[in-house]
Amino acid sequence: MAEFWGKVIELGLKGKQLTEFVESQTRLLAQREERQVQREREERQAQREREERQAQREERQAQREERKMELKRLELQIKMERKRLELQTEMMRVQNEHEAPRLRDNQQQMLHRASKLPASTDGKDQIDTPDFTGKVEAVCLKKPLYDLLIGNIGGARRPDDNDFEWRMGAAQPAVEEEDPLPFANEDISELLRDDRATVHRRDQPQVVSAVTTRAQAKKDKTTTPLRVTNSSATAVVDRDRLIQLQEADLTLTKYRSRPVKEMTKGEGTVHFEVKAKILYRVFQHPRVNGGKPLRQVLVPQPLRRQVMEVAHDSIMGGHLGVKKTSDRIQAAFYWPGLHADVTRFCRSCDICQKTIPRGRVPKVPLQKMPLIDRPFKRVAIDLIGEIKPPSEAGHRWVLTLVDYATRYPEAVPLKKIDTETVAEALVDIFSRIGVPEEILTDLGTQFVSECMEEVNRLLSIRHLTTTPYHPMCNGLVKKFNATLKSTLKKLCSEQPRQWHRYINALLFAYREVPQESTGFSPFELMYGRTVRGPMQILKELWTKDVDTPEVKNSYQYVFELREKLEETLEIARENLRKSQDSGKHYYDRKAVNRKFTPGNKVLILLPTDHNKLLMQWKGPYEVEAVVGINDYKVNVGKKSKIYHANLLKLYVERPPEAVQVAASVEEPAELDEFDGEELLELGDLHKKEGVDDVKLGPDLTEDQQKELHDFMGDFTHRFSDVPGSTSLVEHEVHLTSDVPVRSKPYPIPFQARESLKKDIDNMLKMGVIRESSSPYSSPVVVVKKKDGTNRVCIDFRKVNKITVFDPEPMPTATDLFRQLTGSKIFSKIDLSKGYWQIPVREEDIPKTAFATPDGTYECLRMPFGMVNSGATLKRGMRKMLKGMKNVVYYWDDLLVHTETFAEHLETLRELFSRLTKANLTVRPSKCILGTDNVDFIGHSLKEGQKGLLLENVTKILNAPRPETKKQVRSFLGLAGYYREFIPNFAAITAPLSDMTRKGCPNRILWGPAQEKAYQTVRDLMSRDPVLRLPDTAKEFILRTDASDEGIGAMLMQEHGGKPFPVSYASKKLSGAEKNYSTMEKECLAIVWGIKKFELYLQGVKFVLQTDHKPLTYLNSAKFVNNRIMRWVMYLQNFDMRVESIKGSDNVGADFLSRVCE
Repeated sequence: MAEFWGKVIELGLKGKQLTEFVESQTRLLAQREERQVQREREERQAQREREERQAQREERQAQREERKMELKRLELQIKMERKRLELQTEMMRVQNEHEAPRLRDNQQQMLHRASKLPASTDGKDQIDTPDFTGKVEAVCLKKPLYDLLIGNIGGARRPDDNDFEWRMGAAQPAVEEEDPLPFANEDISELLRDDRATVHRRDQPQVVSAVTTRAQAKKDKTTTPLRVTNSSATAVVDRDRLIQLQEADLTLTKYRSRPVKEMTKGEGTVHFEVKAKILYRVFQHPRVNGGKPLRQVLVPQPLRRQVMEVAHDSIMGGHLGVKKTSDRIQAAFYWPGLHADVTRFCRSCDICQKTIPRGRVPKVPLQKMPLIDRPFKRVAIDLIGEIKPPSEAGHRWVLTLVDYATRYPEAVPLKKIDTETVAEALVDIFSRIGVPEEILTDLGTQFVSECMEEVNRLLSIRHLTTTPYHPMCNGLVKKFNATLKSTLKKLCSEQPRQWHRYINALLFAYREVPQESTGFSPFELMYGRTVRGPMQILKELWTKDVDTPEVKNSYQYVFELREKLEETLEIARENLRKSQDSGKHYYDRKAVNRKFTPGNKVLILLPTDHNKLLMQWKGPYEVEAVVGINDYKVNVGKKSKIYHANLLKLYVERPPEAVQVAASVEEPAELDEFDGEELLELGDLHKKEGVDDVKLGPDLTEDQQKELHDFMGDFTHRFSDVPGSTSLVEHEVHLTSDVPVRSKPYPIPFQARESLKKDIDNMLKMGVIRESSSPYSSPVVVVKKKDGTNRVCIDFRKVNKITVFDPEPMPTATDLFRQLTGSKIFSKIDLSKGYWQIPVREEDIPKTAFATPDGTYECLRMPFGMVNSGATLKRGMRKMLKGMKNVVYYWDDLLVHTETFAEHLETLRELFSRLTKANLTVRPSKCILGTDNVDFIGHSLKEGQKGLLLENVTKILNAPRPETKKQVRSFLGLAGYYREFIPNFAAITAPLSDMTRKGCPNRILWGPAQEKAYQTVRDLMSRDPVLRLPDTAKEFILRTDASDEGIGAMLMQEHGGKPFPVSYASKKLSGAEKNYSTMEKECLAIVWGIKKFELYLQGVKFVLQTDHKPLTYLNSAKFVNNRIMRWVMYLQNFDMRVESIKGSDNVGADFLSRVCE
């Protein structure tokens, strides 16, 4: 506008010129707006066209997929038809094999008889058959067995020739004696054998190639056989057996003794008769069997189950319902109580019970939710998403909240749905509406995590959750979610990525209109008045009538508002009660009051293993307890979970088939010293190690050695290199996705395949793995072990990425060594393949499948490489050793430590008793008992001291000088494992660690500083440094110091009147820390040293020795340094005594200063 008037003043327009100019400018603006509108219209049209094209592409893609599925179905039908024809051909062949000898004997008998009978006519007759064409000498018999019987004559087709297009070239005379066929004296049953190889060679050309092509392999691939339910009807019952069973069945006696007379049954007639000693029921009905009599065999009791299995469970039974199964049986059989038996049989069918549609199981009556009469006393919370496409700002989810009393909704768009984000959004909502007393959510991880539980605890909120897979319990917010999504879809159809900007407007629209259940709008119940919305504004614009508010004082307004809110809520509560009654009335019309009792077997409607959106009946599981009106605690595997009754279905168990035993012989079992758990071990694998391979301490006396040998004799079966199978724990694999993980197998070197095959066979014999058809597949890697043999490793990285992490705490070396203080006798025990002694949970076994060149296998025992394998082993060890003293463990290594030998032997016996109970075995060759010097977790332990492991020190000393970043990191990693033995390790190795920074060349520029650091580490390691094990009964001494490059700390304890180091620690200063003043660096060294050894110093008195006096400054009356102020507040948590020492006495700090300078 300013530009417009500026132009008018510049041109000096007045009067008519000004009017024309204004009109022209107005037209220009109108044209611009019209062009803008046209462009927007064209953009929307183009957007719609793009969406239509996308929809067409998706539709064509769906059609292609549908055609592919149709082709697959046709291929499957063709394969099944081929299989049926092959089965039919096989049955005919077998039948021919059984009939051939009888036909041959009959043929010879008939020919013999025919030779003795006078011929009615003799001569040569012309015949034309698929087996022979031409003139033959024929004889006519008085009582022929067949219309035409062709003997062993020349020119006839061989019986084993399956060529149905066979034609004889010319008629040949029958000269039996002069031209006998080459198979005249052979057994005809051998000729009827189906020589598949011969037929294959006749029908197909012979293929000779160096490799098998894909088409050839596909052609030779055998069809997967169909799974057929095992049926007891396979036992053949002949006619004599049937007669015998009928005569012995007391339930059929009355029908056998009943006179043959017809009985009327509706429109039909029934009578019983005995024909050829077999009892029949003859039924005749105008609409059955065309009105002809239907003869039904009366089935005795032992055969009734077989008949029902064939009619219902067999592959051609189809698992049909009760009526169709009964009709199928009555077409040939009958027995008294047939319909009741078939009903029980079909209802107890395991397959039918697990595949019944969900809608066929009636729901339980609807229960009323408690009516909430106070706003925001209880709120329902849920999440919507993931929404595609995401909003322009990156929002993908919506957090929704609805109040039970007022139906007042809240919705907040979110970019993430982790616990922290959801908690912050809820607190933001609570800041507007107040903190509720109760919240109701589903079992989403965001709502049941420890962080959310802590938020609820701090805000004094009671958290209620729904049962699994039962969203009806949280139906209030689910209904609001559906309304919000439907309305949001309509509003943002033209701008789908702007959906987050429409939420507030939609919330206003939802809050403004009355709810059907309460009769009031959420705004009215919330604020006690009708808010000013679009309708009121439009009315005011049209009528110019604005209500003048009545002037009231604050007290009168609050009092009247409270009364109005109470009256409104009371009316809303009454309307809610009526709405509940109406909804329950209509819902319960098809409901059935189903109840379960503890001990009942039930099926649970759960998601499938491959798609969580598809539900199927799983089980059976046992009901443990009744939790609520319709909630039950069910034992699922080894866990107890609560499910709603609508997800449960009573499982009818089929009674076991009664087996008639003619005789039995009982023999006493000779188990010797083995118990039931030992019998579970496979006997194919013989152990190669025993108690003779166990090492004993070299300083033991003869009596002590004898006691240890007696102890090992009592637990001989525990010392074995064959892994046991424990029942302490099962390895569980919980995945975040149900989509099977498949990886391409890695190529295995040919020289390693033989050893791989032996390892696979060995694991199969031990029961560690089994053959698999799982959709999961992980590749196999062969790794060389220390002894030169190969180890089969499975690459589970893809499975680990989607595995829910097990937070089982892992033991640290520091914690373990602290417990060894004062111990003088040690025994080191290593489990025999500890991982393989833990079974995998049955439902998780397919997830461990791996592929090898010889096939796919899956793990029955816990494999190496899975992300939670260590946590499962740790949990099992913790359970076994719970409450036991003088035993520490690190993974599958156990260390028994005591002060006296008698206590040591007693501890060993208790440990091995627990190992026996847990059915765990130990590797004899890796066990050493009753020694005063033992290697444990990379350290050497002796007489309360901790030293370096010689093997690792040798590696460091013999390591070549590193030349690349990777080699430097490897060297620092190996040497850093013993950094607590080297004073100021960080400062010494600073020149080396600086070379591994980002931006430095990959090839190390080796200089004097790097050479000095490298040689210093090697020199310090070669001196065999020794540390004392920490003794918590003695006072700790902490020495600290700082230099321009780093800070160091040394934890010590007095032994024999002299301080002895327990551990060293050092840290290289950062760029900012190097700028600290000397006083601040000294203070930093003290604070950092205390933090480093806080596990030892927390809660005990200790001495702080320093050659500086920073604490004098810290304890002064006033100071302005905020950093030092924070350190002072931290140091208040410790009980320490400060001692000032000379710089020459502070050996560790002095060494640090000299090294860093």
